[in-house]
Amino acid sequence: MATIRPFRPYRYTAKAGPMAELVAPPYDVIGEAERTRLRQLRDAGAIHVILPEGADEKYRIAADLLERWKSEELIAREETPSMYLYAQKFTIAGETFERWGLLTALRLEEFDDRIVLPHERTLAGPKADRMQLIRACRTNLSPIFTFIETSLGLADLTDRGELIVDFTDRAEVTQRVWRITDEALLAELAEKVASEPVYIADGHHRYETSLAYRNERRKEDGDPAAPQPYDFVLTHLCSTKDPGLVVLPTHRLLADPAPHEELLARWEESCTIRKFDDPLELWKALEAEPSGERRPRLGILWRGIPGGLLLEPGPGARKHLDGRPPELAVLDVTFLHEVVLDGVAPDRFAYTHDEHETIAAIENGATELAVLLPPPSVDDVLAISRAELTMPQKSTYFYPKVLSGLVYNPIGRAD
Repeated sequence: MATIRPFRPYRYTAKAGPMAELVAPPYDVIGEAERTRLRQLRDAGAIHVILPEGADEKYRIAADLLERWKSEELIAREETPSMYLYAQKFTIAGETFERWGLLTALRLEEFDDRIVLPHERTLAGPKADRMQLIRACRTNLSPIFTFIETSLGLADLTDRGELIVDFTDRAEVTQRVWRITDEALLAELAEKVASEPVYIADGHHRYETSLAYRNERRKEDGDPAAPQPYDFVLTHLCSTKDPGLVVLPTHRLLADPAPHEELLARWEESCTIRKFDDPLELWKALEAEPSGERRPRLGILWRGIPGGLLLEPGPGARKHLDGRPPELAVLDVTFLHEVVLDGVAPDRFAYTHDEHETIAAIENGATELAVLLPPPSVDDVLAISRAELTMPQKSTYFYPKVLSGLVYNPIGRAD
């Protein structure tokens, strides 16, 4: 079904500096402080092209930078079409994981064809921004993040590749990359992926932008019969069978909720409520796998009120949720946004992925109300994608993020 192929990216040379000072997270998770820090590290850092500075001219500036890096040999084109094993080793709550992915070129497909499947809705503003950037640079600057259900066995392939990147970043994630040029192995990997759909985990805006750009370019070029570089998108592909595929919870902070008494009265009509004296005990109860039928649940913390509440749908909520598709009705974020705090716009929340930060925000008075959400599951993402539905905003946070700057994929005309 899906098509992947090797590609010839541009990669940083030793002249550009240490890789740890050149790469960056995806553009949409970089705050202002981190953006400033990254810009100060290296003149050839990925931050300068994925988040260029300026008004309308910023896209031209990014394109000019790429060309300058080429002329100054800060980045150089691979001679041989390749794919890249990408391992990220990290620790969460004292447990160490390693996630294995494949950096490759994925053929762009319309969602209606059910070959590449999304689970998030996208916004016009970010897509317009990324479209201007891709038109100017004609390069995939950051990979999208996808997965398939077939095991790829990537951890067993390192002896068939060349280790080209090895460093540990500020978040204490060890990043390693191997280049694979063995044609037989590349064909084996492509055959594995061709057997089933590819699911987008992260990077929906970039995928849709690349698809729109492909359609634009194919129209300009008279719909060429041969595949063109812009028919593909730079992709990080992993397997749902990988034990390192971790999804973090996304907790909510709300500075201006409705009065405590009003919310509590509403919840008593629609929810079952359990009181906890200790917020950490509440979190442990949420994090544990519920016994029996899957049901949505979440925790509520209030500033100045000890302990917290665990909410689950009662008869009042069930009456509302039962009208939703079953794949959506079981989601904790659906319960939150359509029952518990319905009517609160997503931009009124602040977000964090750490339960300790969430609890601290209540205890130090930084926010009035906090919502603790259990970690979502990959199975939820698969179910939503298969049902052609979309999750509410900020439903999933795959950790760690796939870095920008490891490779740059040119998508001009064929060589």
